[in-house]
Amino acid sequence: MSKQTGAKKETTRKVKVNHVQLARKVNLKPLNKMQGEYINAINVNTTVICIGVLGSSKTYIAACMAADYIEKKKVNRIVVARPAEGKGKSVGFFKGTKEEKLSGWCAPITDVLKQQLGITKYELMVDNGEIELLALEQVKGKSYDDTFIIVDEAEDLDPAVAKSLVTRIGVRSKLVITGDIAQQDMLQYSGLQLLLDVAEHASLPVPIINFDKWEYCVRSEDAKAWGMAFESFDKHHGLE
Repeated sequence: MSKQTGAKKETTRKVKVNHVQLARKVNLKPLNKMQGEYINAINVNTTVICIGVLGSSKTYIAACMAADYIEKKKVNRIVVARPAEGKGKSVGFFKGTKEEKLSGWCAPITDVLKQQLGITKYELMVDNGEIELLALEQVKGKSYDDTFIIVDEAEDLDPAVAKSLVTRIGVRSKLVITGDIAQQDMLQYSGLQLLLDVAEHASLPVPIINFDKWEYCVRSEDAKAWGMAFESFDKHHGLE
């Protein structure tokens, strides 16, 4: 019985390894000058804030670099975080365990990690705690060393959470904060805007990468056209 079970486990393991080998890893190359500046800023600095138009690869670049950093053992862990409130439902309304809820919530980042690392390796890293999905409201009291932290959709950060977040980063870590103030869903002062204002006020050595023109939208021409149309519509109707 035990030998047969062992054989089955070994067969399953081989299938998983083959799946990892077939993972579609993309070599990250900047598509424009601003993307090149963004990549360089992450490599050189501890904290980077990236803002700007949709489809400019703010999230994609950060996720690709996080996967590369952990594979090359430049960090020991990746933390993926998004505000628990956003456009539509709060994450608390989704069914399932905390991990299942956050898995769908963080999909824009985790899908890239799976692509770069392979699904099997990604799942093993989640099981081992090398990849953590975090609702930002849980950040208080934590400290992060040797960690690549990605905070996505930061325009919907509560100011108190934003303050707590940037004071949790430890040694040999990276913190990349991405967002678009124009897509803010909160009615109050955005935590992302607070971080931008404080960084400017104190002249902190934190690069602000701003994809502020629609030419930086590389998702598709359709996405760019819709983004520009909505921006024009909002301005025309005084919705900004």
